[in-house]
Amino acid sequence: MARYRCATAAIVVAAAILPRHAAAQQPGSAGAGRPNLKVLQALPESQLFPLMNLLADSLGVRCDYCHVQATPDLTKTPSNVGGWVWDRDDKPQKRTALEMMRMVVELNAGRFTVQSRVTCYTCHRGTTQPARLPPLPPAPAGSARTPAAMPLPSGDRVWTDYLNAVGRVASTAAGAIVIRGWDDRPEGRYGKFEVTVAGADRYRITLSTPDGTVNQGLDGQVGWSVANDRVQNLSAVDVARLRRIAMRYRPLKERPSDLRVVGIDRVADHDAYVATGTIDPVTTQTLYFDAVTGLLRREVATTETLLLPLEEQVDYDDYRDVHGVRMPFLIRTSDGAPYATVTKTVADIRRDVAVDDALFRPPPGPR
Repeated sequence: MARYRCATAAIVVAAAILPRHAAAQQPGSAGAGRPNLKVLQALPESQLFPLMNLLADSLGVRCDYCHVQATPDLTKTPSNVGGWVWDRDDKPQKRTALEMMRMVVELNAGRFTVQSRVTCYTCHRGTTQPARLPPLPPAPAGSARTPAAMPLPSGDRVWTDYLNAVGRVASTAAGAIVIRGWDDRPEGRYGKFEVTVAGADRYRITLSTPDGTVNQGLDGQVGWSVANDRVQNLSAVDVARLRRIAMRYRPLKERPSDLRVVGIDRVADHDAYVATGTIDPVTTQTLYFDAVTGLLRREVATTETLLLPLEEQVDYDDYRDVHGVRMPFLIRTSDGAPYATVTKTVADIRRDVAVDDALFRPPPGPR
Protein backbone atom coordinates (compact mmCIF):
# COMPACT_ATOMS: atom_id res chain seq x y z
CA MET A 1 0.00 0.00 0.00
CA ALA A 2 1.75 3.05 -1.27
CA ARG A 3 2.86 5.77 1.10
CA TYR A 4 4.14 8.65 -0.99
CA ARG A 5 6.64 11.34 -0.18
CA CYS A 6 4.70 14.40 0.90
CA ALA A 7 6.36 17.47 -0.59
CA THR A 8 6.95 20.36 1.74
CA ALA A 9 3.72 22.09 0.83
CA ALA A 10 1.96 19.40 -1.19
CA ILE A 11 -1.74 19.73 -1.92
CA VAL A 12 -3.96 16.75 -1.35
CA VAL A 13 -6.77 17.31 -3.81
CA ALA A 14 -10.37 16.51 -2.97
CA ALA A 15 -11.94 15.82 -6.36
CA ALA A 16 -15.24 14.32 -7.44
CA ILE A 17 -15.71 10.61 -8.11
CA LEU A 18 -15.45 9.70 -11.77
CA PRO A 19 -17.84 7.14 -13.25
CA ARG A 20 -16.37 3.69 -13.66
CA HIS A 21 -16.68 3.65 -17.44
CA ALA A 22 -14.51 6.77 -17.71
CA ALA A 23 -11.45 4.89 -16.44
CA ALA A 24 -8.13 5.68 -18.07
CA GLN A 25 -9.65 7.78 -20.85
CA GLN A 26 -10.35 10.68 -18.50
CA PRO A 27 -7.60 13.33 -18.44
CA GLY A 28 -6.19 13.57 -14.94
CA SER A 29 -7.33 10.08 -13.96
CA ALA A 30 -4.87 7.73 -12.31
CA GLY A 31 -5.24 5.26 -15.19
CA ALA A 32 -4.27 7.86 -17.80
CA GLY A 33 -0.58 7.69 -16.86
CA ARG A 34 -0.47 4.29 -15.15
CA PRO A 35 -1.35 1.57 -17.70
CA ASN A 36 -0.81 -1.25 -15.18
CA LEU A 37 -3.39 0.13 -12.75
CA LYS A 38 -6.08 -2.56 -12.48
CA VAL A 39 -8.82 -1.32 -10.12
CA LEU A 40 -8.54 2.42 -9.60
CA GLN A 41 -8.17 3.57 -13.22
CA ALA A 42 -11.03 6.07 -12.89
CA LEU A 43 -9.74 7.58 -9.64
CA PRO A 44 -8.33 11.12 -10.02
CA GLU A 45 -4.52 10.95 -10.01
CA SER A 46 -4.43 13.47 -7.16
CA GLN A 47 -6.36 11.04 -4.95
CA LEU A 48 -4.33 7.90 -5.66
CA PHE A 49 -1.49 8.16 -3.14
CA PRO A 50 -3.60 9.69 -0.32
CA LEU A 51 -6.03 6.80 -0.77
CA MET A 52 -3.18 4.27 -0.69
CA ASN A 53 -1.95 5.80 2.55
CA LEU A 54 -5.36 5.28 4.15
CA LEU A 55 -5.59 1.77 2.72
CA ALA A 56 -2.25 0.94 4.34
CA ASP A 57 -3.53 2.37 7.64
CA SER A 58 -6.59 0.14 7.37
CA LEU A 59 -4.36 -2.95 7.33
CA GLY A 60 -1.65 -1.64 9.66
CA VAL A 61 1.10 -2.10 7.05
CA ARG A 62 3.65 -0.06 5.11
CA CYS A 63 4.27 0.31 1.36
CA ASP A 64 6.60 -2.67 1.16
CA TYR A 65 3.88 -5.05 2.28
CA CYS A 66 2.50 -5.02 -1.29
CA HIS A 67 4.99 -3.06 -3.40
CA VAL A 68 8.51 -3.75 -4.67
CA GLN A 69 11.26 -1.34 -3.63
CA ALA A 70 14.10 -2.09 -6.04
CA THR A 71 16.63 0.72 -5.49
CA PRO A 72 16.08 2.49 -2.15
CA ASP A 73 18.45 5.27 -1.13
CA LEU A 74 19.17 4.34 2.48
CA THR A 75 21.00 7.60 3.14
CA LYS A 76 17.63 9.40 3.23
CA THR A 77 14.87 9.45 5.82
CA PRO A 78 12.44 6.47 5.73
CA SER A 79 9.68 8.33 3.90
CA ASN A 80 12.08 9.56 1.20
CA VAL A 81 14.19 6.49 0.38
CA GLY A 82 12.34 5.95 -2.91
CA GLY A 83 13.20 3.19 -5.35
CA TRP A 84 9.61 2.00 -5.71
CA VAL A 85 8.45 0.08 -8.77
CA TRP A 86 4.73 0.55 -8.37
CA ASP A 87 3.59 -1.38 -11.45
CA ARG A 88 5.24 -4.69 -10.52
CA ASP A 89 2.93 -7.42 -9.24
CA ASP A 90 5.59 -9.74 -7.79
CA LYS A 91 4.15 -10.05 -4.29
CA PRO A 92 1.15 -12.28 -3.54
CA GLN A 93 -0.01 -9.66 -1.03
CA LYS A 94 -0.55 -7.20 -3.86
CA ARG A 95 -2.52 -9.70 -5.90
CA THR A 96 -4.72 -10.43 -2.90
CA ALA A 97 -5.17 -6.71 -2.25
CA LEU A 98 -6.37 -6.18 -5.82
CA GLU A 99 -9.01 -8.86 -5.38
CA MET A 100 -10.13 -7.34 -2.09
CA MET A 101 -10.33 -3.87 -3.66
CA ARG A 102 -12.52 -5.24 -6.46
CA MET A 103 -14.75 -6.86 -3.86
CA VAL A 104 -15.19 -3.58 -1.94
CA VAL A 105 -15.97 -1.57 -5.09
CA GLU A 106 -18.47 -4.17 -6.34
CA LEU A 107 -20.11 -4.53 -2.93
CA ASN A 108 -20.69 -0.80 -2.59
CA ALA A 109 -21.90 -0.51 -6.18
CA GLY A 110 -24.28 -3.44 -5.94
CA ARG A 111 -25.55 -3.24 -2.38
CA PHE A 112 -25.25 0.39 -1.36
CA THR A 113 -26.02 2.32 -4.57
CA VAL A 114 -22.38 3.29 -5.14
CA GLN A 115 -22.10 4.77 -1.65
CA SER A 116 -18.90 3.93 0.19
CA ARG A 117 -20.52 2.15 3.14
CA VAL A 118 -17.99 -0.67 3.28
CA THR A 119 -14.25 0.03 3.24
CA CYS A 120 -11.06 -1.91 3.87
CA TYR A 121 -11.12 -0.68 7.47
CA THR A 122 -14.64 -2.04 8.02
CA CYS A 123 -13.20 -5.55 8.36
CA HIS A 124 -9.47 -5.13 8.89
CA ARG A 125 -9.40 -2.49 11.67
CA GLY A 126 -5.63 -2.03 11.43
CA THR A 127 -4.60 -5.66 10.95
CA THR A 128 -3.97 -7.90 7.94
CA GLN A 129 -6.14 -10.66 9.44
CA PRO A 130 -9.75 -9.54 10.07
CA ALA A 131 -11.34 -10.92 13.23
CA ARG A 132 -14.15 -13.43 12.67
CA LEU A 133 -15.46 -13.73 16.21
CA PRO A 134 -16.21 -11.36 19.11
CA PRO A 135 -13.91 -11.57 22.15
CA LEU A 136 -14.81 -13.75 25.15
CA PRO A 137 -16.08 -13.54 27.80
CA PRO A 138 -19.08 -11.60 26.49
CA ALA A 139 -20.02 -8.19 27.83
CA PRO A 140 -22.12 -8.22 31.04
CA ALA A 141 -25.85 -8.65 30.55
CA GLY A 142 -27.60 -5.34 29.98
CA SER A 143 -24.46 -3.45 28.95
CA ALA A 144 -25.56 -3.43 25.30
CA ARG A 145 -28.62 -1.32 25.97
CA THR A 146 -28.92 1.85 23.92
CA PRO A 147 -28.22 4.86 26.19
CA ALA A 148 -30.79 7.61 26.38
CA ALA A 149 -30.22 10.35 23.82
CA MET A 150 -28.52 13.43 25.22
CA PRO A 151 -30.12 16.83 24.57
CA LEU A 152 -28.08 18.73 21.98
CA PRO A 153 -28.03 22.44 21.14
CA SER A 154 -29.09 23.62 17.71
CA GLY A 155 -26.61 24.47 14.97
CA ASP A 156 -27.56 28.14 15.37
CA ARG A 157 -26.81 28.06 19.09
CA VAL A 158 -23.41 26.40 18.66
CA TRP A 159 -22.43 28.81 15.88
CA THR A 160 -23.50 31.85 17.91
CA ASP A 161 -21.42 30.63 20.87
CA TYR A 162 -18.48 30.19 18.51
CA LEU A 163 -18.78 33.73 17.14
CA ASN A 164 -18.99 35.15 20.66
CA ALA A 165 -15.98 33.11 21.77
CA VAL A 166 -13.75 34.29 18.90
CA GLY A 167 -14.41 37.96 19.65
CA ARG A 168 -14.52 41.27 17.80
CA VAL A 169 -13.69 40.03 14.29
CA ALA A 170 -16.13 42.50 12.73
CA SER A 171 -13.95 45.35 13.94
CA THR A 172 -11.03 44.14 11.82
CA ALA A 173 -9.83 46.73 9.34
CA ALA A 174 -9.13 46.01 5.69
CA GLY A 175 -5.53 44.94 6.30
CA ALA A 176 -4.13 41.41 6.16
CA ILE A 177 -3.30 38.94 8.91
CA VAL A 178 0.35 37.80 9.04
CA ILE A 179 1.21 34.65 11.02
CA ARG A 180 4.77 33.44 11.63
CA GLY A 181 6.07 30.36 13.39
CA TRP A 182 7.67 26.91 13.19
CA ASP A 183 6.68 23.92 11.08
CA ASP A 184 7.55 20.50 12.57
CA ARG A 185 7.14 17.13 10.85
CA PRO A 186 8.19 13.53 11.64
CA GLU A 187 11.70 12.25 10.93
CA GLY A 188 13.33 15.45 12.14
CA ARG A 189 11.98 17.66 9.35
CA TYR A 190 11.43 21.24 10.39
CA GLY A 191 11.17 24.74 9.03
CA LYS A 192 9.82 28.25 9.47
CA PHE A 193 6.59 29.45 7.93
CA GLU A 194 4.92 32.77 7.22
CA VAL A 195 1.25 32.94 6.25
CA THR A 196 -0.50 36.06 4.96
CA VAL A 197 -4.30 36.07 4.61
CA ALA A 198 -6.38 38.94 3.24
CA GLY A 199 -10.14 38.60 2.88
CA ALA A 200 -11.73 35.35 1.76
CA ASP A 201 -9.68 34.66 -1.36
CA ARG A 202 -6.11 35.91 -0.96
CA TYR A 203 -3.53 33.73 0.74
CA ARG A 204 0.23 33.25 0.67
CA ILE A 205 2.46 30.82 2.57
CA THR A 206 6.26 30.67 2.54
CA LEU A 207 7.86 27.60 4.08
CA SER A 208 11.64 27.66 4.54
CA THR A 209 13.47 24.41 5.37
CA PRO A 210 17.09 23.23 5.19
CA ASP A 211 16.19 21.71 1.80
CA GLY A 212 14.88 24.94 0.29
CA THR A 213 11.90 27.27 0.18
CA VAL A 214 8.40 26.55 -1.08
CA ASN A 215 5.76 29.21 -1.78
CA GLN A 216 2.05 28.80 -2.46
CA GLY A 217 -0.47 31.52 -3.19
CA LEU A 218 -4.12 32.18 -3.90
CA ASP A 219 -5.36 35.29 -5.68
CA GLY A 220 -9.10 35.02 -6.26
CA GLN A 221 -9.61 32.12 -8.68
CA VAL A 222 -5.87 31.77 -9.41
CA GLY A 223 -3.71 29.41 -7.39
CA TRP A 224 -0.01 28.74 -7.79
CA SER A 225 2.97 26.98 -6.24
CA VAL A 226 6.72 27.60 -6.53
CA ALA A 227 9.38 25.05 -5.61
CA ASN A 228 12.97 24.96 -6.89
CA ASP A 229 12.26 28.19 -8.82
CA ARG A 230 9.61 26.43 -10.89
CA VAL A 231 6.14 28.01 -11.02
CA GLN A 232 3.13 25.72 -11.25
CA ASN A 233 -0.41 26.95 -11.88
CA LEU A 234 -3.01 25.01 -9.92
CA SER A 235 -6.16 23.39 -11.30
CA ALA A 236 -9.66 24.40 -10.23
CA VAL A 237 -9.90 21.56 -7.70
CA ASP A 238 -6.47 22.50 -6.32
CA VAL A 239 -7.62 26.09 -5.96
CA ALA A 240 -10.70 25.00 -4.02
CA ARG A 241 -8.48 22.90 -1.76
CA LEU A 242 -6.06 25.79 -1.23
CA ARG A 243 -8.96 28.08 -0.32
CA ARG A 244 -9.96 25.65 2.44
CA ILE A 245 -6.35 25.60 3.70
CA ALA A 246 -6.34 29.40 3.83
CA MET A 247 -9.48 29.24 5.96
CA ARG A 248 -7.47 27.63 8.78
CA TYR A 249 -5.67 30.90 9.41
CA ARG A 250 -8.63 33.27 9.35
CA PRO A 251 -10.16 34.26 12.70
CA LEU A 252 -13.57 32.89 11.64
CA LYS A 253 -14.36 29.80 9.61
CA GLU A 254 -17.16 29.72 7.05
CA ARG A 255 -20.39 28.21 8.28
CA PRO A 256 -21.75 25.29 6.21
CA SER A 257 -25.27 26.13 5.08
CA ASP A 258 -26.64 22.82 6.42
CA LEU A 259 -24.78 22.78 9.75
CA ARG A 260 -26.38 20.49 12.34
CA VAL A 261 -25.22 19.17 15.71
CA VAL A 262 -25.07 15.37 15.79
CA GLY A 263 -23.38 14.47 19.09
CA ILE A 264 -20.79 15.08 21.79
CA ASP A 265 -17.19 13.82 21.72
CA ARG A 266 -13.90 14.36 23.56
CA VAL A 267 -11.14 16.40 21.89
CA ALA A 268 -7.88 17.15 23.72
CA ASP A 269 -9.57 16.28 27.03
CA HIS A 270 -12.44 18.71 26.35
CA ASP A 271 -16.10 17.93 25.72
CA ALA A 272 -17.02 19.11 22.24
CA TYR A 273 -20.25 19.42 20.30
CA VAL A 274 -19.92 17.61 16.98
CA ALA A 275 -21.53 19.38 14.02
CA THR A 276 -21.57 18.33 10.38
CA GLY A 277 -22.12 20.17 7.11
CA THR A 278 -21.63 19.72 3.37
CA ILE A 279 -18.75 21.30 1.45
CA ASP A 280 -19.62 19.82 -1.96
CA PRO A 281 -21.45 16.72 -3.27
CA VAL A 282 -18.64 14.36 -2.17
CA THR A 283 -17.08 16.22 0.78
CA THR A 284 -18.43 16.49 4.31
CA GLN A 285 -17.05 18.76 7.03
CA THR A 286 -17.23 17.83 10.71
CA LEU A 287 -16.61 20.58 13.27
CA TYR A 288 -15.90 20.06 16.99
CA PHE A 289 -16.83 23.05 19.18
CA ASP A 290 -15.67 23.20 22.80
CA ALA A 291 -18.79 22.71 24.93
CA VAL A 292 -17.52 25.19 27.55
CA THR A 293 -15.66 27.90 25.65
CA GLY A 294 -17.42 27.63 22.27
CA LEU A 295 -14.07 27.67 20.41
CA LEU A 296 -13.36 25.36 17.48
CA ARG A 297 -11.16 22.47 18.59
CA ARG A 298 -11.09 20.29 15.47
CA GLU A 299 -12.33 20.07 11.91
CA VAL A 300 -12.34 17.01 9.66
CA ALA A 301 -12.93 16.98 5.90
CA THR A 302 -14.10 13.63 4.51
CA THR A 303 -14.13 13.14 0.74
CA GLU A 304 -15.78 10.09 -0.82
CA THR A 305 -13.79 8.21 -3.48
CA LEU A 306 -14.16 5.07 -5.53
CA LEU A 307 -12.74 2.84 -2.76
CA LEU A 308 -12.68 4.53 0.67
CA PRO A 309 -13.05 8.09 1.94
CA LEU A 310 -10.10 10.45 2.18
CA GLU A 311 -9.79 12.26 5.49
CA GLU A 312 -7.89 15.32 6.63
CA GLN A 313 -8.00 16.53 10.21
CA VAL A 314 -7.01 19.92 11.65
CA ASP A 315 -6.70 20.42 15.42
CA TYR A 316 -6.62 23.88 17.02
CA ASP A 317 -5.20 24.59 20.47
CA ASP A 318 -3.49 27.22 22.64
CA TYR A 319 -5.97 30.02 21.86
CA ARG A 320 -4.74 33.50 22.77
CA ASP A 321 -6.11 37.01 22.54
CA VAL A 322 -4.81 38.95 19.52
CA HIS A 323 -6.15 42.50 19.78
CA GLY A 324 -9.62 41.40 20.82
CA VAL A 325 -9.79 38.20 18.73
CA ARG A 326 -8.96 34.73 20.06
CA MET A 327 -6.79 32.76 17.63
CA PRO A 328 -5.03 29.37 17.93
CA PHE A 329 -1.27 29.33 18.37
CA LEU A 330 -1.03 25.58 17.73
CA ILE A 331 -2.39 24.03 14.51
CA ARG A 332 -1.86 20.35 13.77
CA THR A 333 -2.88 18.72 10.47
CA SER A 334 -2.92 15.01 9.68
CA ASP A 335 -4.13 12.59 7.02
CA GLY A 336 -3.41 8.96 6.18
CA ALA A 337 0.38 9.32 6.04
CA PRO A 338 2.07 9.39 9.48
CA TYR A 339 5.09 11.29 8.12
CA ALA A 340 2.77 13.96 6.69
CA THR A 341 1.49 15.09 10.10
CA VAL A 342 2.37 18.77 10.48
CA THR A 343 2.48 20.77 13.72
CA LYS A 344 2.57 24.53 13.26
CA THR A 345 3.53 26.42 16.40
CA VAL A 346 2.75 30.11 16.03
CA ALA A 347 5.25 32.62 17.36
CA ASP A 348 3.60 35.85 16.26
CA ILE A 349 0.30 37.06 14.79
CA ARG A 350 -0.18 40.57 13.41
CA ARG A 351 -3.54 41.91 12.30
CA ASP A 352 -4.46 44.81 10.03
CA VAL A 353 -1.12 44.67 8.19
CA ALA A 354 -0.78 46.65 4.94
CA VAL A 355 0.51 44.36 2.18
CA ASP A 356 1.06 44.77 -1.55
CA ASP A 357 -1.50 42.93 -3.71
CA ALA A 358 1.40 41.56 -5.75
CA LEU A 359 2.26 39.29 -2.80
CA PHE A 360 -0.63 37.00 -3.74
CA ARG A 361 0.07 36.84 -7.47
CA PRO A 362 2.16 34.09 -9.09
CA PRO A 363 5.75 35.23 -9.67
CA PRO A 364 7.31 35.05 -13.13
CA GLY A 365 9.60 32.12 -13.74
CA PRO A 366 10.07 28.79 -15.55
CA ARG A 367 7.03 26.48 -15.63
